[in-house]
Amino acid sequence: MAVTAALTACGPPSGEPHFLGAERVTVATHNDLPGISYSENYDRSGMDYLLFERVKEELGVPFSQPVDVSSGDRIAQLEDGTADMVIASFSITPERMRKVDFVGPYFKTRQGFLVGSNGWDITALEDLRGKRVCTWDGTTSQEALTNLKGMGVVVQVLDDASDCIEALVDGQVAAVSTDQAILYGFAQQHAADNLRVLPGLTIGAPQLYGIGLPKGHRADCRRLATWLKRFVGTSEWIGDIVTSLPGLPIADPGWISTHKPSGPSIDARSCRDKPSP
Repeated sequence: MAVTAALTACGPPSGEPHFLGAERVTVATHNDLPGISYSENYDRSGMDYLLFERVKEELGVPFSQPVDVSSGDRIAQLEDGTADMVIASFSITPERMRKVDFVGPYFKTRQGFLVGSNGWDITALEDLRGKRVCTWDGTTSQEALTNLKGMGVVVQVLDDASDCIEALVDGQVAAVSTDQAILYGFAQQHAADNLRVLPGLTIGAPQLYGIGLPKGHRADCRRLATWLKRFVGTSEWIGDIVTSLPGLPIADPGWISTHKPSGPSIDARSCRDKPSP
């Protein structure tokens, strides 16, 4: 009886916050990006959702069911307390690092182009001259596309990803542009519509996906970063990507070296207000 009492006294009191100051951690994810984070009939799937499951298993603390988030609301949900953590193809940028903390990157990708069957002849940026290219609000993709306006590319910004994909299937735009990882997921979902990622055509800087956390929890942030560095070096990381985006290794046999982040890259961006040199 005395042993039991001693063990109880050493454990956290009932109601004590476990991680990020929350008794139950709420994670925000996308629900409309196949292969990344997708929800259908209450079943979630994708690379980010599998990472959420890995994090939940590693931390061993209570989690709520994931909540949905749009690209434009990721920072807002962390700042207003709607979410304690965001795993939603959240690209790490210096501007965002000043507002929230990141753990990552856990994945690297580049901004590319998705075309329909009438755009398979597009092989270079010059082939997009005078054509309409779609992306959606709240992403880093808009900035990279603005650099193409000078060569006559018409950039159309819609509310969300599904609007752009619908416009592409209907022939209203020649291409959809965002992170290649996201585009591979849509190509897989819309195989019947002959959508195809142009693997050799990319623009902009590499996109580095990180787990977003609110500022003020550096010890918890560093704990998660230590785990992430181990995880990306395992076969489980490889398996989760292949399961979620089977078209990626087919199109890019060297995908692991292209998309796997290094330990120093994670150290340089995790739990900081700006990237370290």
